[in-house]
Amino acid sequence: MPEFEIRFSAYIASPDLEESFRLLDVDSRVAIPISTPVRVLVTSSDVIHSWTIQPLGVKIDAVPGRLNQCSIISKIPGVLYGQCSEICGANHRFMPISIEFIPINVFKIWALKIAGLE
Repeated sequence: MPEFEIRFSAYIASPDLEESFRLLDVDSRVAIPISTPVRVLVTSSDVIHSWTIQPLGVKIDAVPGRLNQCSIISKIPGVLYGQCSEICGANHRFMPISIEFIPINVFKIWALKIAGLE
């Protein structure tokens, strides 16, 4: 698969969405292939955020002007939830983070769609 950058925005899921957890789910989850080591690069454009996924044991700070990284991997498909654990501004604390681990063939379709190459 060719290398390309994937960027997108995710917002707190509407309470009207079925199968969403209040204050934990987002409208557009990050998709990650299962059984594949993934390097996550984290930065910020405004204030310090703390990207935390408790089930993975990952907590990494997003600092303006700095680039932090961590590696994650999952052997099973599923959805994991986390939150920003910094009080980084009005209405910022507890910003939800949702990661969905999916099979590699489904991930390739998702990645091409998000990158606009489909």
